[in-house]
Order: sequence, then C-alpha cells, then structure tokens
Amino acid sequence: MAKRGFVLFRLVEVVNSRLRGATGKRFKRFVLAAVVAVAASQITLTLCLGVFHVAAYKAGFIAWFAGAAASYAMSRWAWERKGRPHLLKETLPFWLIAIFVAIVLTSTTKFANDLAISLGLAHAQRVLFVDAAFFLMNCVTFLTRFFIFHYILFAEAKE
Repeated sequence: MAKRGFVLFRLVEVVNSRLRGATGKRFKRFVLAAVVAVAASQITLTLCLGVFHVAAYKAGFIAWFAGAAASYAMSRWAWERKGRPHLLKETLPFWLIAIFVAIVLTSTTKFANDLAISLGLAHAQRVLFVDAAFFLMNCVTFLTRFFIFHYILFAEAKE
C-alpha cells in the first residue's frame, strides 16, 4: 500500500513539474481557451436545440462555429502569437483541423439526438443528453487539438 502512495505522489510531482514548464504554461492557457470555446458552443447548442428547435445537425454546426471562432482567437493568445497570422502556416491549418472537428461534433450531435429520440426522452432530457455527448466529444477533440497545435502547428513558437 505504501508503494502505491509513493507512485501516486511521484506521478503528481512529475505532472506538477511539467505544468511549470513551457508546455505546461501553454497547456494551461489552452485549457482557458478551450473553456471559453466550449462555453460558447455549449450555450449555443442548448439554445439552438432547446429554445429554437433547430435540427440537430444544424444546431451542432452552429454550436461548433460559435466555439471555433472563440477558439481561433484564444489559441493565438495561448501560443503567444502576435501580429498578422501567416495564412499557410497558421490560419489554413487551424481551419482544416477545425473542419474535422466540425464533422465530428456535428455527427455526434445528430447521433446523440437520434439516440435520445429512440430512447423516448422528453425534450429537456434530449437536450441534456445531446449537450452531454457534445461536451464529451469536445473534450476528446480538445486533447487532440492541443497535441496537434503544440507539437505541429505552433511548434516553432516553443521555447
């Protein structure tokens, strides 16, 4: 039992040391950027599905767009990019990745909505079910995007 405690302590120590470095600084900033983007997309999705009764795939796309716009601005801040963005090295790759995320999130929204309907969920339950699926997939794509942005797209900006 004491050995497990030591391993857990050592793991926490390693994670803390990583978060103090350049990668950790960017990860923390990217988490903040992701929180802003996810909040924008989740609020938009809930309003589209719950209040305005927009079709699921359209709601997913609109929600993705709200989050992607916030994410673009915040991601530049997270990697301390200044000035005019380079079209081929920064803007185009960002939006290509974002289009892939749009496909994933829109498909997730449609699938979760169809599943909620087939389960016979009431309107409010269906909206919450779709929101949860959208949020979960946003978390998965967040981690994927962090690694792509940090190790490929903005790699030259690392110290």
